[in-house]
Amino acid sequence: MPTIDPTTRFWIGIAVTVAIGVSSGSLVLTNAIPADYIKFVTAWCGIISFTGSAFLTALNGMATTTASRIAAAAADPAVGNISTTKAQADLSPSPKVTNGVPKP
Repeated sequence: MPTIDPTTRFWIGIAVTVAIGVSSGSLVLTNAIPADYIKFVTAWCGIISFTGSAFLTALNGMATTTASRIAAAAADPAVGNISTTKAQADLSPSPKVTNGVPKP
């Protein structure tokens, strides 16, 4: 199962939030970009916010797997070692994740 870095999910969430703000009119673009582009940008932000929200929901669902939670913990520099079952350790590319036996 692929894992998604929590930092990636965070930045995608920020981008989707900005797109929602623009498409709903909460983030006003007047005087920020040329007036001729505002309708075009607002329309695309509506498309991005809708599809991005659905995509982010799927990413967050993927983050609930055991493999993804282990990968997130292994990415933390403060974590030295994670001991888990052999099956989970074999799925992880991180040398920090083992089943009690260090990875080569």
